[in-house]
Amino acid sequence: MALPRSNEETIHLSLVNAASFVSIKLCGESNYIPWKTQIVCLLQSHDLLKFVDGTIQEDEEEKGDEEDYNLQRKRNDELVKACIFGSLSDQLLKDKAVHELDTARQVWLVLEQRYSPKPKLQGGSRVVYIELKDYSFYFPLFRALLSRDWEKAEAFLKQEKDASIAPINTQLQTALHLAVGVKSEKGNKHFVEKLVASIENKEDLARKDCFGEAALHYAARFGNLDAAEIIVKRNPRLPHIACMYGTYPIHYAASYGYVSVDVFAYFLRVTEDPAPYTNLSGVKLLYALVSSDLYDFATELVDEFPNLAKYEECGNSALKNLTKKEFTFLGTSRLNFWQQLLYYCVPIKLTTRSLQRRPNANDVENVVNDSQMVKTKYERIYFSIVIKKLHTLLFDVLEILVPHLKHVRDKKSIHHNAVKYAACLCEKIANLNYNEVDSIAGNSLLDAACYDNYELVDLILRRFPYLVYYNDHNQKNILHITVENRSKNVFKLVCQMSPLLHNLVICFDSSGNTILDLAGKLAPQNKLNLVSGPAFQMQQELQWFKEVKQIVPSTFWKRLNLEMKDPYVVFTEEHEKLKVDGEKWMKDTSSSCTIAAALIATIAFAAAITVPGGNNQQSGLPIFSANIGFIIFAISNAASLFTSSTSLLVFLSVLTSRYAEEDFLHTLPRSLILGLLTLFLSITSMIISFSATVYIMYGQKKAWVLLPVATMACLPITSFVLLQFPLLVALISSTYGAGIFRN
Repeated sequence: MALPRSNEETIHLSLVNAASFVSIKLCGESNYIPWKTQIVCLLQSHDLLKFVDGTIQEDEEEKGDEEDYNLQRKRNDELVKACIFGSLSDQLLKDKAVHELDTARQVWLVLEQRYSPKPKLQGGSRVVYIELKDYSFYFPLFRALLSRDWEKAEAFLKQEKDASIAPINTQLQTALHLAVGVKSEKGNKHFVEKLVASIENKEDLARKDCFGEAALHYAARFGNLDAAEIIVKRNPRLPHIACMYGTYPIHYAASYGYVSVDVFAYFLRVTEDPAPYTNLSGVKLLYALVSSDLYDFATELVDEFPNLAKYEECGNSALKNLTKKEFTFLGTSRLNFWQQLLYYCVPIKLTTRSLQRRPNANDVENVVNDSQMVKTKYERIYFSIVIKKLHTLLFDVLEILVPHLKHVRDKKSIHHNAVKYAACLCEKIANLNYNEVDSIAGNSLLDAACYDNYELVDLILRRFPYLVYYNDHNQKNILHITVENRSKNVFKLVCQMSPLLHNLVICFDSSGNTILDLAGKLAPQNKLNLVSGPAFQMQQELQWFKEVKQIVPSTFWKRLNLEMKDPYVVFTEEHEKLKVDGEKWMKDTSSSCTIAAALIATIAFAAAITVPGGNNQQSGLPIFSANIGFIIFAISNAASLFTSSTSLLVFLSVLTSRYAEEDFLHTLPRSLILGLLTLFLSITSMIISFSATVYIMYGQKKAWVLLPVATMACLPITSFVLLQFPLLVALISSTYGAGIFRN
């Protein structure tokens, strides 16, 4: 028996309204997602889309008996309820009356009655709530857009002429909005061309969604250059239309420029109106370029519009926004040895979008008047150009052979452009009055010190040296900020300013803390995480305290702050938990190594008593005592026993240590280094001893036995080196190396 059409329509309406409710709930939020599209795709993947688009068949063979069909209908209804509940906030889910309802339709009606949104104002901007509407009519066009099937889309558009410009979902997106939302997909360009051509009035290309964004905004966001060119060619006015938040398409292109620079370059050519480049809109564009690492574009923008250097958005200027890009300014400090070697060798990749000009004869003639000097200068410049061209060409070829080289080269180019951009900002800020410079550059200086952005600090201080005495609202100068945030590179830079250092050292913040008090406080967690293991972290904190103590006058060592605590008390209280964690880490490590050392010592002692081959019954000497392999066995076995015993004693001393604060600086790391070294030697000696025994017993006159034995003997040694050697190197470097404050 077939299900009545009225019930089918009820299920159909439940699904559509559920999708609409999900979309409305998130309307206006920053993390907005087109949920309706996702629900349609979900239902399509489960073959449930027929309950949405009204294509339920009356065929008895497809439905089967009434009992099975009712069961399937119930499952579909539960799926709709799950879609609704999955979209609700935690507050709405607490409504028990909603959970007691049986069908999805009932849930929807109750939610609509109780929680129907009403128009309101938020932050001065109009929040758009969409009227509930059944958009299921446009589902065939929706599916054609998703599959890029122009034949089906064209057939639908011929039936409904206004469908190409009509909103087809609750976000008021038109077909063109959805069509341009794919970057460089096969067949997408043809689809967009046909769709744009089907729109009779070119002004309809500017139709906006609920956020005031036109289709060109979508093309810029998704990096769809083909679609952008097609739309702008039809209506050149569109790049100058902003959304409700004052954002132009070029802003979206800049935000996603790191994916496709060509898209932003195109919008830069077609956006001729100065509105996107000036005032607050220009600042937003500048921030978007910096976030995408397009510093060369940002430099050109500031050169053309110098006022952007002084504008602020939410208290952040362009220079202050640059302070958070510390990884861009780190240069080679985060590269390994081979990457650093490549970094210094690779040439900077200059792009065609740059405004840099190639030197010519006219430039040379302007430099000097003497004809002979002009000729010499001319030849020298062009000879240098030829060398650079060959150098660049060589690395262009190497990039193809060594793909990793491109990463290093791009990093160097970004760093080079970022330094130029920062210098350009400082140059523009220097033309402002004293108060503006003090506010913009001073705050940026302290922020750069907080993020250990030492290159930016150096640029600012070279341009504005008097800002070294700038204080924040807590009366903290650059040295206070540096020590508090453990910015070692900026600390080294400031300490090199010997004429200014004394005045910075004797300053107090608003809480009466000197830099030694701040060194006694626990480092920020992100700086502690740079060092592995609580014991190492405690050692680095002690090194910081010791280094700062050396530059602070002795009269400040016992000085009390406003909390009546001296720096030593501050250090002890702040690092109490870290000290306990470091003690536990040292004991756990020592206990594990003690077991290994004791096992090796036991094996070595037993091997020394029961020598390979046994002893001569008459003389009592080992049978193979004259064999070279036996000599190797004896020496390596003795070395294994002695080194493992030494390692065992060292780790026992670590376990019984008093674990005072100062012990973490040298005593405990020194013991751990000695223990790990002797343990490594004992393992190596044990492997050599065993290999010699195998050769004595089974390798006589069989030289080929040496190859597999030696190969397999390398496995445990290599494993130990890979797993424990980095720890050993870090220990030696931090304890006996140059230190974290010296090059």
